[in-house]
Amino acid sequence: MIDSGEQLLIRNEGRLRILTLNRPRRMNALTPELHHRLQDAVVAAASDPNVGAVALTGTGNAFCSGGDVRKSTNDAASAARPETIEERADAVMAHGRTSLTLHRMGKPTIALVNGAAAGSGMALALACDLRVMSSSAVMRTAYARIGLSGDLGLSYFLHRLAGPAKAAELLFLNEKLDAGQCEQIGLVNRVIDAETFAGNALEIARALAHGPTVAFRCMKQNLDTAASASLEQVIEREAYNTARCVRTKDVKEASLAFREKREPDFKGH
Repeated sequence: MIDSGEQLLIRNEGRLRILTLNRPRRMNALTPELHHRLQDAVVAAASDPNVGAVALTGTGNAFCSGGDVRKSTNDAASAARPETIEERADAVMAHGRTSLTLHRMGKPTIALVNGAAAGSGMALALACDLRVMSSSAVMRTAYARIGLSGDLGLSYFLHRLAGPAKAAELLFLNEKLDAGQCEQIGLVNRVIDAETFAGNALEIARALAHGPTVAFRCMKQNLDTAASASLEQVIEREAYNTARCVRTKDVKEASLAFREKREPDFKGH
């Protein structure tokens, strides 16, 4: 166990780094302190060679209900001087680094959506490469209810995962989505029964953590390129990354495991 403060729990299971938001009485709502700790933890995991994958989840009955509106309101009321739009934008943009790192780090990230994910909590879940969701969990954009437009890349991820029309609907109407609806429109990869969620979701995360890390990093690059590049550019990127992967020990181990009729024991290099 790595202790980074009571609001965020960090532990390792082999090559899996598990980050757990730990404010269950407030549905794991993000305070500035918690978001700062989470951002530092995500950046640290991204650069740690002993980490093969990162899982993000929450304690209790919620994944993350978004920003702690009550605390934000109190902080604003007690501010010594008014903020300019630019100062506020800079602060929000700094928090967006968490989503950016989750999305772009060179290893798989997975959101274990154990309960409600709303607002910036939903954005953090969508920033991960994969999302598995408890059958009892719900998602909601939530921003329209509090008169805000959204942050942490939520518009980007909704547009890519659900399409522009559905993204607009989810933001404007702020309707609550159950797990089945989230799976149907592509926001989550898999829904797991609530009673077995903890064990089965972690099993998926562990499999990612002990997979071929270099290949996963290259897959993420391929997919990112595919989002905006031409077919020729994608083929070029895939070719270059395949050449990189061929030189790894994991490829040699996979070949040996195939001949020996066993599962490969990847080391991530």
